[in-house]
Amino acid sequence: MSVIPRFLYRMSAGLFGVFAALALAEGLLRLLYNPRPEISGWVCAASVPPQERNQIGFRGHPIEYGDSTFVIALLGDSQVEAAHLAWGWMPECRLEHYLEEFLGIDVEVVSLASQGYGQDQQILALEHYFRHFRADLVLVWETPANDLWNNTFPTHWPANGWAKPTFRVVDGRLVGPSEDLGDTLQRPPLRLLLLWQSVFETPDRDSEWEAFLPPAYIPDTVCPRGFRTDWQERWNSNLGLMRDENLATEKSHLAIYLTPESPRMAYSIELTHLLLAGIDSLARANGARMAAFAVDGPPDPSGDVEEATYVLDGRYYHVSRRQYESCVERINEGLLFFSIPLRMDDWKMGPLNSHLNEHATDALMEDLAALLSQELRQ
Repeated sequence: MSVIPRFLYRMSAGLFGVFAALALAEGLLRLLYNPRPEISGWVCAASVPPQERNQIGFRGHPIEYGDSTFVIALLGDSQVEAAHLAWGWMPECRLEHYLEEFLGIDVEVVSLASQGYGQDQQILALEHYFRHFRADLVLVWETPANDLWNNTFPTHWPANGWAKPTFRVVDGRLVGPSEDLGDTLQRPPLRLLLLWQSVFETPDRDSEWEAFLPPAYIPDTVCPRGFRTDWQERWNSNLGLMRDENLATEKSHLAIYLTPESPRMAYSIELTHLLLAGIDSLARANGARMAAFAVDGPPDPSGDVEEATYVLDGRYYHVSRRQYESCVERINEGLLFFSIPLRMDDWKMGPLNSHLNEHATDALMEDLAALLSQELRQ
């Protein structure tokens, strides 16, 4: 046998062995390695039992109404889902109670909300709701310090959390969603590639999405005359998961306070406004009105200041309450919006849990019902 044919024979045998080994490995992986497909978005916290879910799948009471019932679709996040409250003390129950008391009519409030929901998932949930049910009013409980980054990024908290659908702004128009709520994300067809990806090339949806986003806030590196150390102290002890606050990308509850406003924050405000306007248009197309509300004032005490500078890891971040208020005003421009102050000082579930407790929730829903009653009587 000549040298060249012998070489070709050995190379062919070697390649055959490699392909055979890969085929065997692929076959074994198909038997032994079958990770769950990744779903974009979610409907309900896994901790919520089936008995506490409505027909759409969200935490709430069964959707039941008559022809004359005034129906409200209540959109929001974990404040509306209220997994921290008893089922009978959910916001939907208390709002329903007070509206029936003030208006003297039958009212049905339906929760369409889950933890980590921004207006991106809310509008998709509302689309699904209208395929099966009606509403006279669509009501959005905003959490501005969360909503802006919820809408801007394609994953939940923290960096590269649960995948979710979202939208983009292109030439002043809303484009999207990236996927529909509940879609299965694409993955490599071969198990070998899937295993390789899970070990060596973990998907980075946030960074990939950032390619579409304007620049984020740039902190100062020059020490000012006066600054506060609260953020650094919170970071050192990881109080309230401070180390997950990604200020470099503005995927942070604190980003809404930063001043001067970055191009990315301006983009997030425009995106959120367009999503709220989209919810308004969807409501009107289905014979409903739309209103939004939020608790008055910044939820984080570090943002509830006229002006301040915080140091964190040698960088200096300027914040102001006025920046927060400006963001809230602009996302709600042209919409019916209520800013409702809390009546009590002791409103939190706990020192590290900023959800409203049952007393604050009840009081807020009573005040909201009073405002809505005035509006609906006009």
